[in-house]
Amino acid sequence: MRGWTRIAAALSCALLSGCYGIQVSVHRPPKPPFKALARPQLYADDLDLPSLRRAAQASRTYLSRSQFSGESRTLAGDTYTPAQVARSVDYFVKLVEETPPSKLGPRLARECKGYAPREGGRFTAYYEPVLQASRVKTPRFRYPLYQLPDGLTLVKLARFFPGDDRQFHGRVRGGELLPYLTREEIDGRQMLAERGLELDWLDDPVSLFFLHIQGSGRLHLDDGNVLRVNYAASNGLPYTSVGRYLLDRKMITSGSSDSIQDFLRSNPTVRNDIMFQNRRYIFFREVNLGDNEGPIGSLGVPLIAGRYVAADQRYVPAGAVMYIKTDAPVVGVGGQLVGWNKIARFAFNHDSGAAIKGPGRADIYWGEGSGAGAAAGYMHNPGDMVVLMCGVDPKRQAKAESSSSEPFERVSWPEVARVLASSSGTGL
Repeated sequence: MRGWTRIAAALSCALLSGCYGIQVSVHRPPKPPFKALARPQLYADDLDLPSLRRAAQASRTYLSRSQFSGESRTLAGDTYTPAQVARSVDYFVKLVEETPPSKLGPRLARECKGYAPREGGRFTAYYEPVLQASRVKTPRFRYPLYQLPDGLTLVKLARFFPGDDRQFHGRVRGGELLPYLTREEIDGRQMLAERGLELDWLDDPVSLFFLHIQGSGRLHLDDGNVLRVNYAASNGLPYTSVGRYLLDRKMITSGSSDSIQDFLRSNPTVRNDIMFQNRRYIFFREVNLGDNEGPIGSLGVPLIAGRYVAADQRYVPAGAVMYIKTDAPVVGVGGQLVGWNKIARFAFNHDSGAAIKGPGRADIYWGEGSGAGAAAGYMHNPGDMVVLMCGVDPKRQAKAESSSSEPFERVSWPEVARVLASSSGTGL
């Protein structure tokens, strides 16, 4: 018995004080990725009020159609159903419509709950390219823009595993579901050629590659017409950043869009091998849009520059009101970076992207054309992001459950003031 007593004492010593050099790792559940903010003292907005109203109304319209579908989202232990997200946007629209601009910020601070990503925000931007194209293949226009092919199969995991809202594309061969063709197989080996899938033809493979990354474009045809094309589907394979690939190998010193494109155009012998690193491939469709309308986002609504963002909808509810603050690039003649401006504004989660993953990621739609493209190419900045829920009461999870399952936490007034109270904008 005395021997067992000594063994027990040794184990106790090792476990409790580490006296035998044994380190014990105690499992602690991960903190939720979002934190719930105390009500901020001020929301300021550096864009115009009409664009905010248009963006809010469009989000409201989308949510009124879709509020009875989709999964609930949990923010710092507060769970919101799609119907509650819809009511939140309704309430936000009501506040915007009935409140004088000078009093809107304080009223929102009183009547909305705010949730911020625990690790802060990370912002990029995207745009709608304007490119030359042809309806037919010519010696100049010989790079195809493909439409949705037959045999591309959409798999929704929720049909097999209720509650799992992931989905992906593949192809069925011999009764087996396989990954779809890669970029190298489609553009390199031309495995979709001469099947009548060519929507249009472009004159530059690098521009075509970046059209895939942006997901939409305006094509100026040789007959003077302008064709709008939009994302239809992907091949379902993971996205790989060729910018990161080039930076890791010290082939470029800047990860801006212009730097990447310049390198690819200047090095045609390795261009395809580099672009093929991104196995993900995008198929397009023609869309009928007005000249003043933005491209269609993943929610089926034309995007509004500066007001709509792509955020990870696993964390940020689709259509939800957001408040964003970051530094935005200022570009001069020729697309050169000349400085930075602080921006602070309301926005809405209306799009998605293969590279936009994580609770703090947001990709801001910047507009159309080369100017927007130049600015978007420089946008890789930290910032603050808040998801707003207005006029609705969430279902509160038990503390033990919420702390291990999602990404938000509560903070005090001083931190809220730091995050949201100051802005270079005109204010609402």
